[in-house]
Amino acid sequence: MAVQFNKLTRDEFYAIADLSENSEKILELINGEVVEKMVSHVPAKIATFISTKLNNFVLERKLGDGTGADGCYDMPNGDMLCPDVAFIAKERLPEVPQREAPVPPDLAVEVKSPTDTYIGTRDKAKAYLSFGVRMVWLVFPEKQFVEVYAPGKDIELLTINEVISGGDVLPGFMLAVKDVFGA
Repeated sequence: MAVQFNKLTRDEFYAIADLSENSEKILELINGEVVEKMVSHVPAKIATFISTKLNNFVLERKLGDGTGADGCYDMPNGDMLCPDVAFIAKERLPEVPQREAPVPPDLAVEVKSPTDTYIGTRDKAKAYLSFGVRMVWLVFPEKQFVEVYAPGKDIELLTINEVISGGDVLPGFMLAVKDVFGA
C-alpha cells in the first residue's frame, strides 16, 4: 500500500519558509513539496555574471526588473519558483512586489549545480514554458554549453563560440557563451 502525502498549500509553504532556521535558504514550492536550492560556488559565480549583464541591459533601457535566485515567482499551478536569474517586463509587473512576483517571469535562467541532474534541469525548463515563461536559458558549467528554450521552437544548443540572444524577450541583448564560462 502506497503512502500518500498531502501537497503543501502556499500558506503552509510560507509558514515553513518564514521559520528562522530557513532565513538563509532559498526555498521553492514544486508540486506541493518544499525544495531547497543548493548553492555552489561556480554556478553562483556564473549566475551573478549573467545577472549583472542582464540587469545592466534592462536598467539602461528601463525594460522591467531583473532578479537573482532570491527573486521568486508564483506559477499558475501553485508552484513557487526562484530562477537563478530572471527578467520580467515592466508592463507585466507595474510595481515591485514586497515578496514574490504574482506572475511568471518573461525569462528564466537556471545554472545547473552539481546537485542537479540534467533531466531535472531540463524538466524545470519545460515546466517554466508550460507556466507561460517566454524564454528559458539552461546553463551547464561542466560541459560549457547553454540550451535555449522558447515556446513552439526547437531547443537551441549554444556552444562556447556562440552567442546567447535575448530574442523577442530582450531584443538587442547578446552575451557570448565563452564570457559566461570565463567570468
